[in-house]
Parts: sequence; C-alpha cells; structure tokens
Amino acid sequence: MSDATLTIGWNQAQTARALRTYRLVLGFNMFCHLAIGLACIFCPLWVSQMAGLPEPIPTGWVRGWGATLLLVTLLYVPGLVDPLITRAPNLIGIIGRYWMALIWIFCGGGFLWFALFDGFFATVIALLYRKLLTARLMTHP
Repeated sequence: MSDATLTIGWNQAQTARALRTYRLVLGFNMFCHLAIGLACIFCPLWVSQMAGLPEPIPTGWVRGWGATLLLVTLLYVPGLVDPLITRAPNLIGIIGRYWMALIWIFCGGGFLWFALFDGFFATVIALLYRKLLTARLMTHP
C-alpha cells in the first residue's frame, strides 16, 4: 500500500468510479426490466414463446406481471439517482431480485431463464453496491 492510496482524493476518485460503474449496471438492468415489462404488456404471447413457456390463456396475467415489473422498476429510480443517500431502494431491490430468482426456480421450466437473469443481476448489483459503500466509507476517515 502506498501513500497515494491513503489520500482522501484517491479515495474520492475510487468512490466516483464505483458510483459510475454501479449506476451503469443498475441502469442497464432497469432498462432490461423496462423492455421486458413493455414486451409483456404489448406482446405477451411472444414473451411466453421466447421463454419457452406454454401460451398464456388468458394473457392478462402476463400483462399484469409486465405492468408490475414497470412499477417496481420505477421504484428503483431514486436508488439509481443517488444510491449513497437513498439506500432503501437499492437494498430492497437486491433482496427482491434474489427473492424472485428463488420463486422462478420453484416455478421451473422456462421460468429458469428469469431465475438466471434475476440471480445474476442480484449478485452483480450486490457486489457493486458493497464496493460503492466501502469506497464511500473510506472517504470519511
């Protein structure tokens, strides 16, 4: 460890870099949620087919799930804008993604793709958020 790694300026640069990376990954995940949610609302049969699921009859449950996904994504916005101050959406979002991955696993079949998606992003976002919070903590000796 050099003296440079012990300076506040270096730690602030690390925090800024961690913040950019976290926002990029979370924003990409939110964009994916937005795209999936809109596809569920406007193309429920296509979404079902792409996931390898049977045709949803009625299609209303797929549209309802898509609308719920859009609502949940909207609730993440404060955590994207200022994740260091607004921590609750980030922590709830991480736990929620793990919860949904577990639910999708129990559903089985084509839902395993959803489990993989949510589990992967939950892990990546959790690791990046921990890195961000640690970097921020290091700027306050």
